[in-house]
Amino acid sequence: MSVSLTRGLFLDNASVPIGTRATLDVVDPADGSIVGRAARATRDDARAAMDSAARAQPAWEAIGAAARAKILVRAAERLRARADELARLVTREMGKVLFESRSEVEGAADNFEYYAAFARTLSGEEVAGLPTGETMRLLWVPRGVVVAITPWNFPAATVTRKIAPALLGGNTMVLKPSSNTPLSSLLIAEVLKEAGLPSGVLNVVTGGGAEVGPGLIQHPQCSTVTLTGSTSSGIDVLRLAAPGVVKCLLELGGKAPVLVGRDADLDWAARATVWARFWNAGQACIAAERVYVDRAVAEAFRTRVAGLVGKLRVGPGLAPGVDMGPLYSKHARDTIAKDVREAVDAGATVVVGGEVPKATAFAGGAFYQPTVLGDVEEENAVVAQEEIFGPVLPLLTFADWDEAIRRANASRYGLSSYVFTRDLSLAEKAIRELRYGETYVNRVGPETPQGYHGGFRQSGLGGEGTVWGVRDYLQLKTVYVDWKEPHRADYFPPYPD
Repeated sequence: MSVSLTRGLFLDNASVPIGTRATLDVVDPADGSIVGRAARATRDDARAAMDSAARAQPAWEAIGAAARAKILVRAAERLRARADELARLVTREMGKVLFESRSEVEGAADNFEYYAAFARTLSGEEVAGLPTGETMRLLWVPRGVVVAITPWNFPAATVTRKIAPALLGGNTMVLKPSSNTPLSSLLIAEVLKEAGLPSGVLNVVTGGGAEVGPGLIQHPQCSTVTLTGSTSSGIDVLRLAAPGVVKCLLELGGKAPVLVGRDADLDWAARATVWARFWNAGQACIAAERVYVDRAVAEAFRTRVAGLVGKLRVGPGLAPGVDMGPLYSKHARDTIAKDVREAVDAGATVVVGGEVPKATAFAGGAFYQPTVLGDVEEENAVVAQEEIFGPVLPLLTFADWDEAIRRANASRYGLSSYVFTRDLSLAEKAIRELRYGETYVNRVGPETPQGYHGGFRQSGLGGEGTVWGVRDYLQLKTVYVDWKEPHRADYFPPYPD
């Protein structure tokens, strides 16, 4: 794949030539090479994309959900036909190992099929018990034009998880993908065009959020903004959306706790935790961010985790036999290195890793060793309290289950949580009391669309998956009808004495 992979905006089902627009480089984090270039959209481009989506929305709504679902199903078929192409592109754009990219692309295709299945099952409600000649109905109707802002860490799955329910519901969309991974989104847009998506139903603008975000979110036709990103990005979106009272669906940061009881299957808990932390090089909002282990088994668990992490093979995502690729950028790598240094300065110990790989083969990339930190205290604010978007696993201990739950809940985040125990009463207590949108017991993610993926506290607003995830892109409308004649009302003036 060469630098000749240059792409313009996707507008009205066509790739718009870059022309005089500036471009942004898409960099392979494994070696710093240029994968391709994408257009850096302007605010005028953002307005044009929104205008296009607004024009297309009424006709798209009019064809009905069943017809829209057929296009989504065809898109799933075509996405699978181009699965290897997209998976390799994902790996080149953001670094994850090819095995994970292939799994992600399959999940992206599944999203189209899953949401298409709601076409014939979405229903409103008719209110019973009204006087003869009167009806009252509750109808789900499209919200209109949706703006989707997607991250770099899952550039295929996250994109289709937003496109599918929004389009199934009769909305049109303008997609603003991450500047690090725009090429994947443009390929997905091509797939939807091949599947028969009408012009203007999906437009893609690439570039920086500061440049195009206001033009999208503050456009008069913007009804909804859906963002997956950091909590700070979510706050920025809320500020932009507030003047227009635009609905915001925000999937934000996480600091997922792992609770390991003394009765847990330690071999399984260690293996599952290592995957949940180091999958995608730790760059996932549901990643295991901190582990609380019962003191009675803390050393045994630590030994198991250290042994597994020490065997992880690090390298370029396209290389065979690799378990973990680079971080998405050198800046991210340097941030992780700084966080680890600060944790050690505060008293933590490095059990495994803790360094940038020194081998020459890693010199051009954004690699960091998979790292386990012991002797971590809650006061160690960065690694114990703030989201660490990288391959660093802090280990903490607890004396009893109540303490573990209390400390796990003492976070501004509330997305995902994990529990390992054979004791049903302890598991049920954690399920009830952990204030997180998701709790996994004796297993880890990733989440599936059959579950509602949403967070508590500063982890977001709204969610994705299930019928509730579809309804987040719909508006509930009430219709009152009076068929009786002659019409009468006993509450119109003139009022009785």
